[in-house]
Amino acid sequence: MYPRTVWFETAADLAAAAAGSLDVMRAVDARMASQQSAQGYCVHCEDTVQLKVDGGALFGDDVNLREGLVCQRCGLNSRSRLLYMEARRCFGQEARMALLEAFSPLAGYAGAAWREMRLSEFHSPGTRSGSVHTFECPDGVLRDAVHQDMQALSYADSTLDGIMHNDVLEHVPDPLAGMRECHRVLVPGGTALFTMPWFPWLEETLVRGRLDEEGRLEEHLPTELHGDGLRPEGIYTFQNFGADFGGLLARAGFRVYAFGVCYDPYAGFTTNNYRYGDEFLMLPVVVRAVRERIEMVNPSPESIME
Repeated sequence: MYPRTVWFETAADLAAAAAGSLDVMRAVDARMASQQSAQGYCVHCEDTVQLKVDGGALFGDDVNLREGLVCQRCGLNSRSRLLYMEARRCFGQEARMALLEAFSPLAGYAGAAWREMRLSEFHSPGTRSGSVHTFECPDGVLRDAVHQDMQALSYADSTLDGIMHNDVLEHVPDPLAGMRECHRVLVPGGTALFTMPWFPWLEETLVRGRLDEEGRLEEHLPTELHGDGLRPEGIYTFQNFGADFGGLLARAGFRVYAFGVCYDPYAGFTTNNYRYGDEFLMLPVVVRAVRERIEMVNPSPESIME
């Protein structure tokens, strides 16, 4: 199926496979970033469309292509189209699903694609997950949505076939708790499918800040804010995930996971166009983590030998 995604079990395997192509990717992406728009294929619209190159996020004077290449027909940017594409490949229409956003173009299309899709937004710290709150949307209209905190989801154990989040995890104070919650609410064989800023050439995850026991922010690195449609001031980034991210998934209970790369400029899937070294270069990646159907606890020596 076009475009093709290649899956890797480790960051090292992914980085090794991509190493010989990085210079070509940089050259192709630089040419794309120099344009105002580009003709390409939208995996949601399933048609040739115009992709607006600049989505509003920059690295200095350089366009962040991961946040750009916005389809001028459906409004999905590069990373949202990638997540939507893989979700359609991964989940049937009858799957019981949750997406941790409610007002974005992706939320609208996901709600239409899956009959049992639960949409939510994060309202505020300390708010009870599952409660309904009013949000002011980018168009100025007040709309209601269910609040979900990934660290304490309101969904019952083993009730979802899939849970999706789109660049959410880096804003979660305790990402391990967040992924443990994703594991808890999935049925055996269920899948967490998500994107996040992920840097496979960064040896260890950078913890930019933590919350102390009183809930106060302790910053270890300069403040990094990401754009957010509901919060014009931006949203705080607690961590930049590195090559060790697989270890976090394993600690959360996911022993089966993979990193999917789909580099295809014509489909609007490129690097983030970062030009200041390799460590913060991002490929078009979606992460898939599966709750195993049979989870062994303290296996016997006999079972290990089988």
